[in-house]
Amino acid sequence: MKPIVDYEVAATVDPTPLNLLTPDTDFQKYHTTWLEDKWFPFMGFVLGAGSVWYTYTLNRRPFYSGIHVQLGAGIVGAAALYYYKQYRTSYLADRDAMYRHYIQLHPEDFQAPERKKVGELFKEWVPVR
Repeated sequence: MKPIVDYEVAATVDPTPLNLLTPDTDFQKYHTTWLEDKWFPFMGFVLGAGSVWYTYTLNRRPFYSGIHVQLGAGIVGAAALYYYKQYRTSYLADRDAMYRHYIQLHPEDFQAPERKKVGELFKEWVPVR
């Protein structure tokens, strides 16, 4: 079984903030799934139709009554969360671009951290018995 972290690659990664904020060329290949673009609209439909169904249940109406209202609420919920996902993606991309630009303008404030091993982080410890 392949480990989750490839330690040889992790040891050679440049830890400067600018490189950490810049996506790799194969970012889309490893960070997207077949369900990613369908999840938000699906949950919007479920929440929209489910809220109407829940209201009908509290009012003791049959679940099949007003099916057009449930479908309409589901479609509105799916559209709302679809556009929310687009807005969120563009907002996060703009934020990362702003961070990258600031780091490029002020590299003296973002020096690469000194690499230390775990053994160097611990203090000398003597057990008290």
